[in-house]
Amino acid sequence: MKTTATFPRHFKRRLAGALWLLLWILVLYAVAAPWRSLGGLVDERLRWLEYVVLLAGLCLGFTIGRFGRDAASTVPGRTHARFLRFLLYPPAAMTAAGLVVLTALGERGPVGVVVTAFLAYWAGLDLAFGALPMMEGRSYRFDRPLDPEPAALRRDGRDRGWVPPWERF
Repeated sequence: MKTTATFPRHFKRRLAGALWLLLWILVLYAVAAPWRSLGGLVDERLRWLEYVVLLAGLCLGFTIGRFGRDAASTVPGRTHARFLRFLLYPPAAMTAAGLVVLTALGERGPVGVVVTAFLAYWAGLDLAFGALPMMEGRSYRFDRPLDPEPAALRRDGRDRGWVPPWERF
């Protein structure tokens, strides 16, 4: 008989996923807010552009991240680390080049927009691959292959009883 109360593993995963999501929200706010309130974005066009790239980056990163997690869970040897190297290095290089060019031109406003776009894309990738599956109670590993998906969660059609997470409640 156990005398210590322990939380179930899925509860710990869900809590960790929610904290991960909250951390990304705070990071994006910390990066995007100073550019708006401290005068870094000098005109309304740049303010709207920053909102658009924030939302578009999150959506694009999240979509690619979901496909990447599905691919990584079906092919042996694929990990989150390999996935990030493949999908994060090209945008990071373009962002760095863009920052160098914008700084050389003396443009301060667009620098914040470029940084926000890159971080939003990265947040979408990271949330789709790690935080959201953890909030669903699934496993996460950064540098080791993921656990195989339970039969009830597979999307490949082998299990006809699969229900999407948003329809389980």
